[in-house]
Amino acid sequence: MKKQFQNWTLFFVVGILAIIVALIASVILMAGVSANDGLFGIYILCSLIPIVLVMIIDRILVWKFGNKNVNKVQFSILLLIVLLWMVRFVVNLVI
Repeated sequence: MKKQFQNWTLFFVVGILAIIVALIASVILMAGVSANDGLFGIYILCSLIPIVLVMIIDRILVWKFGNKNVNKVQFSILLLIVLLWMVRFVVNLVI
């Protein structure tokens, strides 16, 4: 069981969770009676394409460079995004 969870990365786990949530939400929306809800469900399904591409690239990078190196880069990207959100929040307070 330990070997199974050895090569998981941040983007892989978040991607799997996003796919599960998006599939559930899109099925619920497309089963509704409103045309707008159905279109939004289709939009959610189309938004899964970049997520799947990121997951495929993630698996290729883990195969090539290893789990630890890829996780370091992914956490750095996540910290950069959080830093940019904080800067934007401060700029919105000032303006």
